[in-house]
Amino acid sequence: MERKSRSSRSHDEESSLWRQICSSLIKLEGIQKDEESVLSTINKIQLSVNVEKGITGLIHQKLKDNYRRGIELSLNESKTIGDIIEKISVLVALRDNEQDFKKKKRKLEIEDNTINGGGSSHIITRGTTVAARQPKEKDKNEEWILAVVLQYHPDKNKYQVEDVDQDDFGEKQRYMLPPRYVIPVKSSEEAKLSPEIPAYQDVLALYPGTTCFYKATVIAPPSKSKEIKNYRVQFEDDNDEVKYIMPEHVIEMPKSK
Repeated sequence: MERKSRSSRSHDEESSLWRQICSSLIKLEGIQKDEESVLSTINKIQLSVNVEKGITGLIHQKLKDNYRRGIELSLNESKTIGDIIEKISVLVALRDNEQDFKKKKRKLEIEDNTINGGGSSHIITRGTTVAARQPKEKDKNEEWILAVVLQYHPDKNKYQVEDVDQDDFGEKQRYMLPPRYVIPVKSSEEAKLSPEIPAYQDVLALYPGTTCFYKATVIAPPSKSKEIKNYRVQFEDDNDEVKYIMPEHVIEMPKSK
């Protein structure tokens, strides 16, 4: 028999509690309608009393029965409300525990990735210039932009980045992105000291005159250029034109996941 995971069991408990709460709320609504009916009956009986003749034995008995019924309903209402509050408290506690569990799980995943080489223990610092992949939009190709890191959120394992370019309204868009969609852009000195990317390799390169990185193919690395020590690349769908791109603006193509 397959064992359920902790999150699955927690979800089952939450679903069961929520069904019980909904059932109790329906029950409470019925009790309150009965209370309104009893109160209405009592008011009608009291209005029917002849002040001169006083309360007859029959009216007295009717009032007594309705008051007794009203007290029973009131006690039942109080008990039902208490039961609902208790179940809601348990549901909130389960949700809190689930959130704590998810945070701990995320932390362990990050640590595991670091130990096993699936990620980097290096956190990109605030103010670092990066190539950032914008969230995928419908009917739009994948696009990497030049951005700046604002903050790393370890609980979510995501970076908040800001586009270096302004939109049509003069605002700089911000995005929350996982580490695999945030690549540090090397300084010119770091790029010079880094191993060259060989010819015919696909890369992300900053298109001249823009703040966007696009897929390109290296035609020749800087060491093969006699005058300008830049990469010569060809961008996709760019009429096979060769562009000169500074080394710091040429990034190895990230592996698709």
